[in-house]
Amino acid sequence: MRRMKMKEYDVSLYGAVGDGKTINTKYIQAAIDDCSKNGGGRVVVSDGVFVTGTLFMRSFVELCIEANATLKASENTDDFPHFEPEEWNVKAAPRETAKCLIYFGYINNASLCGMGKIDCSGSAFCDFVYDEEGKFTDENGRRFKCVRNTLLVPARMIFIMGCTNINVENITMLEMAGGWGYWVNNSQYVTFSKVKLYCNPRYPNADGIHINCSSDVLVDSSVIHSGDDSIIIRANTNTLKEKRVCERVVVKGCTLSSACQAVRVGWRNDGIVRDCIISDCIVTNSRTGMKFELPYSSSPTDIGENATVLENIHVSNVVFDSVEQYPILMIVHENNMFERIKNIRFSNITASSGLYPVVKGRSDAIIEEIYFDNCKFTIKGNHKNQTLPFANVKGLHLNNTTFDVVEEDVKLELFDEEYKG
Repeated sequence: MRRMKMKEYDVSLYGAVGDGKTINTKYIQAAIDDCSKNGGGRVVVSDGVFVTGTLFMRSFVELCIEANATLKASENTDDFPHFEPEEWNVKAAPRETAKCLIYFGYINNASLCGMGKIDCSGSAFCDFVYDEEGKFTDENGRRFKCVRNTLLVPARMIFIMGCTNINVENITMLEMAGGWGYWVNNSQYVTFSKVKLYCNPRYPNADGIHINCSSDVLVDSSVIHSGDDSIIIRANTNTLKEKRVCERVVVKGCTLSSACQAVRVGWRNDGIVRDCIISDCIVTNSRTGMKFELPYSSSPTDIGENATVLENIHVSNVVFDSVEQYPILMIVHENNMFERIKNIRFSNITASSGLYPVVKGRSDAIIEEIYFDNCKFTIKGNHKNQTLPFANVKGLHLNNTTFDVVEEDVKLELFDEEYKG
């Protein structure tokens, strides 16, 4: 059967100009709205750099950024207006805002695709400040830090909230603006395929793909270089009217690097994360490889209200290469509401890191049934000062797993030559 061709809506025919200067928000939005009103189709952005503010996606619309085009975030904060949808609590969101570049809000069957780029204009919203306590060093040995202009920057770039059947494919995102590249919240059947995200690794809070309270999410064959979590899987229900678990998330075939951690599962008082698979991935040049950490503290709007459950998570066929600290860190700190961490399995893992993997519960928060099968850990660096890596664990299984210590340091090499794509 021949597939019916989508009707196309060229944003240039609506007045959009790809000159890198004109603010095209109203023209691109008009094309999206017309496409939706006429039953759906493809909105095409081609040939040029199209500056825009916040866009609102619609059901049955495919926004296609072609290879010769860039959708560029405006550097004027007024182009990202504050809005408060009725369906969820904006005040409970991190930074208490819904500001974003593209909003997929309670829609179905929509796509963002194409071989083109989304430039988040990150440098316009972050300043580099010399500070003796800064965590980065310039070529002259001076320490500095990157400071985000929190009141100006959109808190996330692509925001997928309350949606079903969303597809993101082939898009390259550059310079996440001290915020999250993608936030998937309260959604189901969301697929990321062959996407790329590159940002300056020194930008704070520059997450790649942030998955929260969602189900049946696939991240496949993608490349993410981030300043913060490359991929995070959470279940913070604060923004939602009803509690939701995060489940059936699959991450496979990805290449990840981060100035913090490449993968994070769970956060403070998050609720239930279960039945997830992370496989066939490469993690390189990261401070930490993978964290299952319930931390001491976090920002007030980022603390959940539920006892944390992390269970039935399988990590397999993953290479951790040049990880500065922990290849795997699983730890329960004080002041966390804890129900259980149970049945977490690591198989066919190869790791080169500065520290041993760590699995530590609390005396009143025992971690259960942790498996390491066919794993090889090579430990370099400051391992001599590390405390016992396993504590308060019931059912720790080390099957054909080795720990080799070598006298060699691991230094985090930030990916400066790559972050511009």
